[in-house]
Amino acid sequence: MVIPVLLCMSGVKNKKIVEAVVLDSQKRILLLKRSKKNSVYCGKWQLPGGKVCFGERVVSALKRELREELSCSCKKPRLLKHLVFSSFYKGRNSTAELFVYFCVLKGEIKLSRDHSRFRFFSKKSIRRSSLAPASRTALFNNII
Repeated sequence: MVIPVLLCMSGVKNKKIVEAVVLDSQKRILLLKRSKKNSVYCGKWQLPGGKVCFGERVVSALKRELREELSCSCKKPRLLKHLVFSSFYKGRNSTAELFVYFCVLKGEIKLSRDHSRFRFFSKKSIRRSSLAPASRTALFNNII
């Protein structure tokens, strides 16, 4: 029997990231606060999501990340934006392909240890928030 293994490599040059835009009934956007466990962008707010593993389909990565981070499933994912972005952090440039999906969550949110809080933000309050680069790029490229 062959057991498939997904490799999520942080040092890969052609990195792919998937993020989800989740709205509540008041059209506020769900953001997660990165916990102290994270060495990168600790304390920053971000959209739910993460790296697409080698050989993984983007929508499968989206669903996996939502299960891991929120203990929720994703109904009817719809691609909102596909773009390439660059960021500079701790003396290093990073470029990634970013896929942003609109999602409807199914289930009650239960955070993983990677995040310390979740909150729904109005579009106005997001602009004043300290966001991780991928989420900032996703939200400020014609999504809000």
